[in-house]
Amino acid sequence: MRKSLTLFAILMSTVLSRSVFAQNLPLYDQYHFNQLIFNPAYAGSKNAFETNIFVHQHTSNMLGAPTTQSFTAHLPVSNDKVGLGVKIYHDKIGATNATAFAFDYAYRAHLNTKFVVAIGLEASLTNYSINYAELDAFKDGDPAFGGKVDSYIKPNFGAGIYLHSNNFYLGVSTPTILTDKNVSTSDVGKEYDDIFNQTTNTYATIGVLLKITDNFSIKPDAMLKIGNNIPSQADVNMNLILYNTLLVGGGYRTNNSFSFVAEYMFTSTDILQNQDAGLGYSYNSVLGNDAAFFGPSHEVFLVYRFHKNKTNIKNPRFF
Repeated sequence: MRKSLTLFAILMSTVLSRSVFAQNLPLYDQYHFNQLIFNPAYAGSKNAFETNIFVHQHTSNMLGAPTTQSFTAHLPVSNDKVGLGVKIYHDKIGATNATAFAFDYAYRAHLNTKFVVAIGLEASLTNYSINYAELDAFKDGDPAFGGKVDSYIKPNFGAGIYLHSNNFYLGVSTPTILTDKNVSTSDVGKEYDDIFNQTTNTYATIGVLLKITDNFSIKPDAMLKIGNNIPSQADVNMNLILYNTLLVGGGYRTNNSFSFVAEYMFTSTDILQNQDAGLGYSYNSVLGNDAAFFGPSHEVFLVYRFHKNKTNIKNPRFF
């Protein structure tokens, strides 16, 4: 059984290297906690220096399934007129790897006392590689599987817009504007390998925070992902916030999967103290007969915020 899973993972790594890597973004379940990953205009939106660490294990029953680790950080500067951000992630699928670094810049305009609109730009550099030694050869001793590693470094840039208030957000972004069709390979001097083609994908997000009582709020949100080489996909989530400390919720993804999430915020004084830390976990599973074969996906994330001026903090930290 494990051998069958290994062979299936190899096949999947070949296929997904053309779809997941073409998205130029890792796979997450809880996008709404970490929107800087796909929207540079999100930088500086938290009125604080915020850092996020995400670790994702996809389809845990299958050998060679996707695993992702990422770190993002962003903050507002110039009296909240500018947002700056950085992100680093590593995405592994079977024998393929993608490691990326990106810098984000957002110009932020206050429309009134409630709403801020930001226009963001991103510059990124991604290293794609495939290690053939991690694949099983059909014939032992095949030199093609003897440790050769193909590696490619590709630049890109993206753009986005993000409108938000203390209890609402709306965003649209395209993190990979530069596609391989726009890149000339005439100077390379060798045959162009299209394993890691980059294509344009668009993300649209919306969310609202509704305060029901002093100790209970609800936070529905949704994301639409439109890709050139993959089917469009929508995520719809509903989260409940209890005592401004615990978030629990669930969501549905149109690839026929569902997820559950919980996040606990640690504080030393009160809910709007100078430093906030949150630890969360997400569980995702496909529906139907495929659930037993693929297994669930697991995601752990850590959020830490350094607030410059706690007296001016109005944003609920879950938003």
